[in-house]
Amino acid sequence: MAAIVATLAYIPIGALIAILAFGAFDVPLHSLLTFGGQIHAAAGLAAWWAILYLPALLYSAACARI
Repeated sequence: MAAIVATLAYIPIGALIAILAFGAFDVPLHSLLTFGGQIHAAAGLAAWWAILYLPALLYSAACARI
């Protein structure tokens, strides 16, 4: 369940971050995805997925408590 929530949250949260970055700091989306050009875009996608996975895991664990 956590993997599904993290995957579903990736696009809206990424869009929100991108809008804030474009509007406030004039940062290109590629820099956001690659952490400023430090890693490959595919690795950046996996990193952002992992960042969103932990809160989703905690949320699904809280929902699964009996």
